Amino acid sequence: MSLSRRRLLGLAALASAGPAAGCRGVILDDIADIDGLADRGLAADLAAQATAAARRRGIAVPTPGPRARDFGIDTDIALTAAGAFYVMKYGTVPSIDAAAFRLVVDGDVARRVELTLADLRALPAATLMRTLECISNPAGGTLIGNAVWGGVPFADVLRLAAPDPAARELKLTCADGYHTGVPLDLAVDPRSYLALTMNGAPLAAAHGFPVRCLFPGRYGQKQPKWLTGITVQRTRHAGHWEAQGWSDSAEIRINSRVDAPRDHATVRPPATLRGVAFADLSGVAAIELVVDNRAAGAAVLRRAPEPFRDLVWTEWEWAWPDPPPGNHVVLVRAADGAGRRQHRAREHVLGGTFPDGTSEMHKLRLFV
Repeated sequence: MSLSRRRLLGLAALASAGPAAGCRGVILDDIADIDGLADRGLAADLAAQATAAARRRGIAVPTPGPRARDFGIDTDIALTAAGAFYVMKYGTVPSIDAAAFRLVVDGDVARRVELTLADLRALPAATLMRTLECISNPAGGTLIGNAVWGGVPFADVLRLAAPDPAARELKLTCADGYHTGVPLDLAVDPRSYLALTMNGAPLAAAHGFPVRCLFPGRYGQKQPKWLTGITVQRTRHAGHWEAQGWSDSAEIRINSRVDAPRDHATVRPPATLRGVAFADLSGVAAIELVVDNRAAGAAVLRRAPEPFRDLVWTEWEWAWPDPPPGNHVVLVRAADGAGRRQHRAREHVLGGTFPDGTSEMHKLRLFV
């Protein structure tokens, strides 16, 4: 069980009013001017009381998530806290000794390079916002998250080893035994990084400590964690998942979801639907809502600023001012910058995600 802001303030009102409120049988949720409390300077005090009261009752109290502005990025686009960020792994999470860690760059290079964690941290670094999504994320799924990362350009690390001009591919190997291949051209893209931090802190073990890859426009299978080896080669490398039939390019397909309200919720007019959408490097161009098999209107989009715009999920909002009473089926459909649009769900294995990821529309049922 968790608390909304309104419910949190409601509990606070009960806690502060004591028996008098209980005798009257009134909680703050029933008072119209809840948000006005903030203007009168009471919200912070009430929230503190509510937190203590809720924890005594065993209720989970939400904590504020990280904000992009905390890291110098001028946007209100939502970030995902590290503890809530999805985790997919090949095996167990490896335990890596920071002092003993080495990143090896070898293969078709002029010189073999071994880098310590201190070496990586000494390279010129950048702060970037990036959304990651798993290729097996189903329509409306949660295997997607957005964070602010700190890291070093992948090209700078490769430059230390001087790859052979004839090289075309990188084999990436990881401490947990995972491996995948990426084109050398992708690795030297200025938007490709080796990440060392996430939301202002060193990478947690589950998210790839001490170093993971960030490549633009690709699903998570091409963003390996716990990186220990970069082998430059002239031939293609079939990675773990690629050898089992999953996409080798793993380019993100246009997808969107509704975050609020939830499936099977009851809504009252006027209603507002909100969510996120994500695409490849062509970006999210438009989002429309379909209600009961009829086009219902376009959503308002909110995008991250450049240079992150097409590397970060797009938030959307759609006003439904006068929904008619009854049960309704709502779908959200996004289009990317290349004109590709989401399609209705079909019968597929793994929720339609195999082998290229899904572009199926998220569907929910609402009652008015």
